[in-house]
Amino acid sequence: MSVTFDSSAWIEYFTGSEKGRVAKEIIDELETIFTPSICLMEIKNKYLREKRKFKSRIDFICIKSQVVDINKETALEAAEIKNRHNLYSVDALIYAVSQRKKSTLLTGDYHFKGLKNVKIL
Repeated sequence: MSVTFDSSAWIEYFTGSEKGRVAKEIIDELETIFTPSICLMEIKNKYLREKRKFKSRIDFICIKSQVVDINKETALEAAEIKNRHNLYSVDALIYAVSQRKKSTLLTGDYHFKGLKNVKIL
């Protein structure tokens, strides 16, 4: 089994919340974790806005997961997903990565509710 971490799953992990503890259990149990590269942008942006340090967290994500770049095929699939499920573009890209990797998307975002292979924290 593999899991794709959404930005919100990583953020919950770093805050140490109850939802973050669930994410930690998954990190501790699984060998294959994917992180869409666009999530790095979302996470860094959040910490920049909050004037908080981000480098060690980005480094941790890159060590604990396989960062997946957005390629042409993923982008085109995301357009179909965005249209079909009325998601934001970034979320459609993240979901497309999880689908292409045949993994479960771990997220704290409820707008993924009802989509196939999604676990909401």
